[in-house]
Amino acid sequence: MKNKLFAIASLSIIILLALVSFASAATLSATDPSTLPLTTGAHTFNIDVTGTIGETISFSGLSDITEDGKTITFTVPANKILAAATETVTVSYNVPSDFEFYFGKTYSTSLTATATSGNATQTISFKVNDPTEFENNGNLDLDLDISVKEGFGEDEEWYPMDEISVDVEVTNDGSDEIKNIVVEWGLYNTKNGDWIVNDEEKDFDLDDDDEKTLTITFQLDDVEDFEEDGEYIFYVWATGDDEETSNETSTYISEEIDMVLDDNFVVLGDIKISESASCGSEVQITADVWNIGDEEEEEVYVIIYNKELGINKKVVLGDIDAFDNAELSAFITIPENADEKTYSLQVSVYDEDNDIYENGNDDQSTYEVSLVVDGSCSLVPKVLITADLESTEVVAGKEFVIKATIINTGSKIATYNLGLSSYADWASLVSLDKEILTLDAAQSGEITIILKANKGASGEKTFDIVLTEGDKIMTQPVKVAVDKASLFPSLTGLVTGFGGDNWYLYGIGALNVLLVLIIIAVAIRVGGKKKVE
Repeated sequence: MKNKLFAIASLSIIILLALVSFASAATLSATDPSTLPLTTGAHTFNIDVTGTIGETISFSGLSDITEDGKTITFTVPANKILAAATETVTVSYNVPSDFEFYFGKTYSTSLTATATSGNATQTISFKVNDPTEFENNGNLDLDLDISVKEGFGEDEEWYPMDEISVDVEVTNDGSDEIKNIVVEWGLYNTKNGDWIVNDEEKDFDLDDDDEKTLTITFQLDDVEDFEEDGEYIFYVWATGDDEETSNETSTYISEEIDMVLDDNFVVLGDIKISESASCGSEVQITADVWNIGDEEEEEVYVIIYNKELGINKKVVLGDIDAFDNAELSAFITIPENADEKTYSLQVSVYDEDNDIYENGNDDQSTYEVSLVVDGSCSLVPKVLITADLESTEVVAGKEFVIKATIINTGSKIATYNLGLSSYADWASLVSLDKEILTLDAAQSGEITIILKANKGASGEKTFDIVLTEGDKIMTQPVKVAVDKASLFPSLTGLVTGFGGDNWYLYGIGALNVLLVLIIIAVAIRVGGKKKVE
């Protein structure tokens, strides 16, 4: 029985120790420290303390914050015995009357709570987010040149997903060098005090009466952060250290921005495609499809198009909520006989009525994407060659004429070099009226070829029309039938051509032949008589 009681007691102790070990350690949680008042005078804010009931919490930390020789002081809370699992303590601090807060700069300190259940540290940080509290101080000066690099906006009128470019000219108007100059910028919503964009450049130095121009670019891709009734200001501010006085110098410049949010407008962002592709390969194109209007868009789809490559691909995306996005991912196939060059693909976003989305300025949601096609492509030019015999017949020892027609079947203007080959063993070239031919797309042109068949040639013969376009080459064979030369061509004509509507011509020819034969016979006889005498 004693052993049983001992076991139960031991188990209870183990459970108690386990419960103690799993008791919540001390934690701290500041109440909205980012909105701490920054005005001159005494202020307070609250910290929630969580721990074990009955334990003593001691506090430390809260170092002073100093700027330009002026100091904000904090009062550390007194030790506290927790009467509840979570209690609130108050922290007080004082801002000197001549303390100057620098716009965009973060000021911070920390409070540490120590207890038997554990320790906790809470960072207390606040920042001058309200530009009206910032003051120009020192010899720095700024100038801005704002433009929309990519997108639908212009100058100080911006759309979500626009890529913005800003040239910032920083000038040291003083007589001393300013070191460690940091330039920061951001787009500020005065309605809710939020920064949509906030970034900075690496530090640099400026000699007296010197200047430096920085180009900063950023994209307004945090679409969900924009508000229909927001009021926006773009700020650039610079801080640095005066080499002579060691005091911080600062300045800022601002520009009101009109953020345009149409009711119905869907755009593309972060479009990606391979830089190059070979003929016959598949190419993937991806993009973010953003609904930057304040209404849901239904049955959204994208068309990817290029006439030369024969691409006309439809990608259905479906419904997209206001200020939300969908992902575009599609594959297109490059034809095996495509020309090796740079193509421009047109990517357009369509609505449920099969219309391309347009904004209030009638700008369409259409984008041009470049693709270089290079490798594994056909080396035959896009051309059609036909040839016809212009002469009535091809006779050995005589000239004959071939008329060739060249048709540009490509989609662009082309220049061709022309020549002949594979005829030397049965004919000779008399003339080729064109050696260079330039044709627009779908245009045709003619060349005249005159060859002379060799005297001993006969039967079916072949020669080649050779056409080159750059490094592409095409050979078109042409066949002709060569007849042997006749000893009495007129007689041959008489026999093979007698009859039909031209019978009288053949009769006259025959009569002429007969007269010639009679004259020859008479001459022979007369010559014989003279010889006898």
